[in-house]
Amino acid sequence: MIASVRVAKARLSELLDRAAAGEEVVITSGGRPKAKLVGLAMSAPPPFRVNRALLRGGPKKAPRAEVLVRGERDARD
Repeated sequence: MIASVRVAKARLSELLDRAAAGEEVVITSGGRPKAKLVGLAMSAPPPFRVNRALLRGGPKKAPRAEVLVRGERDARD
């Protein structure tokens, strides 16, 4: 399909639907082709992969509260 800029502005939703359905839409300005509207090939998202090395490093365990309090008390003495 060929559409002028004026038509493309007025009927953009329709032209997008046509492009998504596989039709190429050429947009012209002053009678000359300026752009081509084509649909995107939809591909499946990549499979989710777990980064095991990152998990092995995992979060470090924080010191227990008793240890922190004892350290603070010992520091005062």
